[in-house]
Amino acid sequence: MQLNRFDLNLLIALDALLHEKNVTRAAERVFVSQPAMSAALQKLRDYFDDSLLVRVGRDMELTPRGLSLVEPVREALLRIQATLGAQPSFDPKTVKRTFTVIVTDEAVPRIVPAVLRRVAREAPGIQCHLEQVSHTSLTRLEYGDADLCLCLDILRFFGIRSYPDTLRAVELRPVHWVGAVCRDHPTLGEELTLEQYQSLPHVFARPNGHTAPVEELVRRLLNMDIDVRATGQSLLELPFMLPGTPLVATLPERVARLVAPVVPLKTLALPFDLLESHEVLLWHKRNEPDPGHAWLRDLFIEVARDQ
Repeated sequence: MQLNRFDLNLLIALDALLHEKNVTRAAERVFVSQPAMSAALQKLRDYFDDSLLVRVGRDMELTPRGLSLVEPVREALLRIQATLGAQPSFDPKTVKRTFTVIVTDEAVPRIVPAVLRRVAREAPGIQCHLEQVSHTSLTRLEYGDADLCLCLDILRFFGIRSYPDTLRAVELRPVHWVGAVCRDHPTLGEELTLEQYQSLPHVFARPNGHTAPVEELVRRLLNMDIDVRATGQSLLELPFMLPGTPLVATLPERVARLVAPVVPLKTLALPFDLLESHEVLLWHKRNEPDPGHAWLRDLFIEVARDQ
């Protein structure tokens, strides 16, 4: 690319067009008028000698050249942002900054409040926007839409076998899973067999935004079929759905202990070990040298390991 022929301001418009595949939405994304975005698209087409976006029926689709630009253009912009935003010195007492952190349900009751207490005391100018873990969490890290992701290292949930090379991961706390039922369950005593687990009705956590059928998600996570009668979007919801029912919930033991004072439950050892896992903290490698990012991720690691 000859930079003396290319207006680098067009990179922002190009990134928006490649991701939105729609001139109007791209204009809204970067807060410019539709005519201005249309003019930018024409300049980009002239430069690349390619349509980049073509109409297919009622929708717009990327050309092969457009597809080839999606990741490198986004990565270039994120690296520029990280370089310009990183501060050679970092003073938590005076910095003004916002972080987006994706967190698993299990981290919300204990880790998140402890982190926020420390942030309020040590870095009052930092804001933390928290999001629930979803099947798009890793993509949001890749695209720079989130700074950190505290999740479970159950790769089957994301449909992958290993984390992308661009992500860094630190293992935090082990997570022990149990079966939870109402205290006066009509058929279960103090033991849960594999036959009972597979035949009893279940309530299952189906995260927000997960579009796959629940049967497919269960099979991906457990490698078996179970009778799912109800679903919730959060692991924290499931215990409150159990009283007076024959339902079984599969929960981290810490979640079951957390709600035990208010929900009459009993927990049973699972008859398999497929779900034994750890909490992990993930971030993109482009953020490694950023001292503000390092301060916050070190805080999450310290607090999690103290729990």
